Amino acid sequence: MSSPAQLRPLIALRWKMVREPSTRRGLAVALVIPVALLLITIVGARLYPAPADSTTLLVIVPALLLGFVVLSIFGPLAAGGGNELYPADQLVAFPIKSRTTALAALCLTPLNLAWLVQVLIAFGLISYLARSSWPTALAASTTIAVFIACATVFGQWVGWLIVGIRQRIIGRILTWIVALALGMGFLALLRSGSLTGFLDKSPTLWVVVAALGPSQGNYSRWFERTLVLAVLTAGFFALSLLSCRWALRQPDQSWERTSSSVRAHRSTPGMDPQKMAARMDRAGLWRSPSIRRGLVLLAAIPAIALWLAGSQLSLMALLPGLIAAGSALLFGVNAFCLDGPGALWLAGLPMNPSLWFWRRTRLVAAVALAATTPIVVIGLVRLPDGPQWSTTAIVALGALSSIAWITATSMRTSLTRPHRALLLNSRDTPAPPGSMAVYSIKLSAIATGIGIIFTIVVISGSVTSGLIVTTGLIASAILSLIRSNRTWERADQRAMVVTTVSAGQ
Repeated sequence: MSSPAQLRPLIALRWKMVREPSTRRGLAVALVIPVALLLITIVGARLYPAPADSTTLLVIVPALLLGFVVLSIFGPLAAGGGNELYPADQLVAFPIKSRTTALAALCLTPLNLAWLVQVLIAFGLISYLARSSWPTALAASTTIAVFIACATVFGQWVGWLIVGIRQRIIGRILTWIVALALGMGFLALLRSGSLTGFLDKSPTLWVVVAALGPSQGNYSRWFERTLVLAVLTAGFFALSLLSCRWALRQPDQSWERTSSSVRAHRSTPGMDPQKMAARMDRAGLWRSPSIRRGLVLLAAIPAIALWLAGSQLSLMALLPGLIAAGSALLFGVNAFCLDGPGALWLAGLPMNPSLWFWRRTRLVAAVALAATTPIVVIGLVRLPDGPQWSTTAIVALGALSSIAWITATSMRTSLTRPHRALLLNSRDTPAPPGSMAVYSIKLSAIATGIGIIFTIVVISGSVTSGLIVTTGLIASAILSLIRSNRTWERADQRAMVVTTVSAGQ
């Protein structure tokens, strides 16, 4: 059976496994919205009035496309090679080909919200620049579509290659050395003032020139370069299949070492039971390689970007909420999955179930706070006018409001739609891909809404308004958490969550 023939029934089975009608509707909407937004972006950019000077956009678009290439590499790396249609332990008894695994990871790429936003921005800007006529806009969009496909399969190839190398201990050491060398080289370019010249010679400039060729009457250059991109796409696609096959055949020495090691905790005879339970929660959090890697990337990459590129007030009102939403997608939308089979043991202990709920709520909020704090601090320091008192207060209030709402929404979702997810592998997610896509859109919408509110507040500069808005948002989040706790206290609902996260449905 060919790989596409294997992939089709796997996708159909995954769709049938989405049992709740509301989740199915949400997933269907999540699949339709990107297509609609793409068409609106292209048509809207074509109908929007022409700019007086497009020089700035001609500088921004190549840098944006280069950032998309970087995102296409980091996305698969953060997921350990690519998102999984099914956990690996569920398919180990079936003759699933490595090509099917690679194709599944590639098909799930559009469910990445960051990838989708970058695609929409790229199409919108290139259609705006090539707006002289509908044929030229269509030709430019075709080139960008081929480039996006090329960058995506290139990222999959690099991601699987690095994952295979990192299966061995020596490979992990080498990748850290290479990453450190690349980071030092980037800092050297930045300090020497050569970064702008380096970006001016970016290969993505070659793509932009090709896309804008028809608007300048040069269809031959457009055709030749688009054809070259198509050939590169086919080549990188073949390489990604080979690298996936090689990576999946490598023995995971690091997992063998960590899974067989014994860690003796220091004696705590006088420790309070609640503190001991909190220690177990933290251990359940940090044992997961997907959570560790995702949290580091989520906090580090935006912070480094803000430090290098600078910050703006509107960005600081919006970004902390999106980072908090990203941290919730690491485990918060299925918070009790951290206990795994141990949830049955915890449920049998003679303790108030509310203590378990509020302890897990604090953990979700603490992870969101840890992810957003570096972005808030560095973003405020890198503002053009520096961190003013009123600006700092409003941004901090906005971040706290976003964290409160994201936490309340995540805990509610954890009770109503639990999933079994052990999170032992670097590619594991707390929920199936379709549910993760719906959760991503839902949490991003909440974060964006709160960000828009605080953008208005930060522009007005009124700390009092920020306090009023924050009080209302946090109060509503607390009420939601109290209602969720009452739901958790019901024995039937708690039993459903515990049995699902420990043994599945």
